[in-house]
Amino acid sequence: MKMKPPRAPARVWIDVLKRVTPVLAECEANDVILFGSQAVSVYMERALASKDIDLIVPDITINSLERLSDELTQTAEKRPTYDYLVSEYDGRRYPVGHIYLKHKSGFPFVLEFFQNFLGYKSMKLTPFLTFKQKWGLWLQVPSPEAIIGTRLAFRPPERITPFNASRLNRFIQKLGTVDWSEVNAFIDTFGLRTIVRENLAALSSKQISITGSSKITQLTPNHSPRPHRKPCPDL
Repeated sequence: MKMKPPRAPARVWIDVLKRVTPVLAECEANDVILFGSQAVSVYMERALASKDIDLIVPDITINSLERLSDELTQTAEKRPTYDYLVSEYDGRRYPVGHIYLKHKSGFPFVLEFFQNFLGYKSMKLTPFLTFKQKWGLWLQVPSPEAIIGTRLAFRPPERITPFNASRLNRFIQKLGTVDWSEVNAFIDTFGLRTIVRENLAALSSKQISITGSSKITQLTPNHSPRPHRKPCPDL
C-alpha cells in the first residue's frame, strides 16, 4: 500500500502562506481566494495540519510561479520546482500551477494555484465569499456553507474519506449554526448535487454520516445564491 505524505503542522503552512501572499500581490495576482482545509482553519480556533495549500488565483502565470519559487527557496531544503498544467473538469478548461516544496522542517509540501473554480470563472464564487482576518493576514475565503458544499463534493476515486468526514463533522459542530439553504444554493450553482448525493450514499454504506446532511438530501435542487456583503479591509 502506497504511503501518503505526512501532513505538515499548521505552523509550517501558515509560514508558507505568509511568504507567498505578498509575492502574489507584487505580481498583481488579484482576487486571491484561500480554499481547501486552510479555509476551514480560518474558522477554527486551532488550525489543521495539511499537506498542501489550495489557492484560487485567476491571474497566476509562469512568471508568478518563478517568483514564488524564488521566495520559497528561503524556507526550503532546496529550490522548489513547479509546473503549470491545463486539464479539464467536466469538459471545462481547468488550469492549475503547482509548486513542490521540501520545507526545511522536513515536510514535503505542495502549493496549488487554481486559475478558476471547477472550470468556472472565479467571479461565480462571489456570492459565497467573505473576508476574514487571520494569522496577521487579510484573507478572502468561502463562507462556512460554501466550504461545507465543497467538502461534500470530492470526486472519485477517493471521494470523502472517513478522515475528511470526521474533519467535516467537527467543523459543522464547531459552527453550531449552519444555513443549509445556502449550502444547497452553492451545490446547485456549481452543479454538484449528483456527486454530493453519491458521496453521502458512499459514506452511508460505511455507516458514516455527516451532521445535518439530511437537509441536503431532502431538499429539491431549486435554490439561488444569496449575495454576501464583503467587509472591506481597513486601509
